[in-house]
Amino acid sequence: MAQQSATLQSHVTQLASCLEELQQQRASLVATAREEEAERARLAQDAAVLQRRLCQLEASLEKRQAAKEAFDRVILQTQGALSKLVESSHMLLTVTKRNAAEVASLTPPRGAVAAAPAGTAAVAAALG
Repeated sequence: MAQQSATLQSHVTQLASCLEELQQQRASLVATAREEEAERARLAQDAAVLQRRLCQLEASLEKRQAAKEAFDRVILQTQGALSKLVESSHMLLTVTKRNAAEVASLTPPRGAVAAAPAGTAAVAAALG
């Protein structure tokens, strides 16, 4: 019986040792779980901040895209108007040059004396 008692005592000591080791492992697990929960909470908060920022950026980008499209329309309209203006000014220049050439052909060159009508020579001699 003494032997059984000694064996029983040995088993109880081993059980107590195992139980203590299990409790330490559990405590370590609980501590690690708390750290991970805290990290998860921080990450969730960071994710919420990032999500809000993402929404703000998307809204800003939508506004900027709309503004860019408005600029594109204005630029396109202005380029079209400028092309028409250049075409019109070219046409005006061509017409003006043609008209100037026609008028120039109707006027005598400078310094040239026009032939006097008949009978004006006699009147000029009588006055002179």
